[in-house]
Amino acid sequence: MRITAPICQIEKFPTQEAQRARSCNFLTTHILVEMWQAPFSILADAKQVEKALRYAANGQKKDGEVISYQFSPYGVSAKAIFGDAHIFIHTWPENGYAAVDIFANSQEGAYQVFERLKEAFEPHYIHALEMKRGQLIEMEET
Repeated sequence: MRITAPICQIEKFPTQEAQRARSCNFLTTHILVEMWQAPFSILADAKQVEKALRYAANGQKKDGEVISYQFSPYGVSAKAIFGDAHIFIHTWPENGYAAVDIFANSQEGAYQVFERLKEAFEPHYIHALEMKRGQLIEMEET
């Protein structure tokens, strides 16, 4: 039996400065993630999703808050808030699919969460899109 490695595709939106902007900073990095072919047993159970989010956010530390809602017959919506990382997830286990939003204060922090999410949910295919949020600009006087 041949085991294939997960496929991961990441897209990054180019940052575009507003007209006449002198400098540019961002408040947060936002990664929108779509995961396909993840195990039903993880995606269908709120406790499993909470455990995966806790691991993804901070590598098993207990600080932070994870809240979930279990749908019937299956499916989960959850949020995890850990200091400078916030994760929101909605699962469709019958399709092996989850939609995830990762917000973090730094690009490095966002990608650490992203890598641990891949470990925790074990999807076969991942599509991620990185966006910079809260662009701060100084406008020149007109």
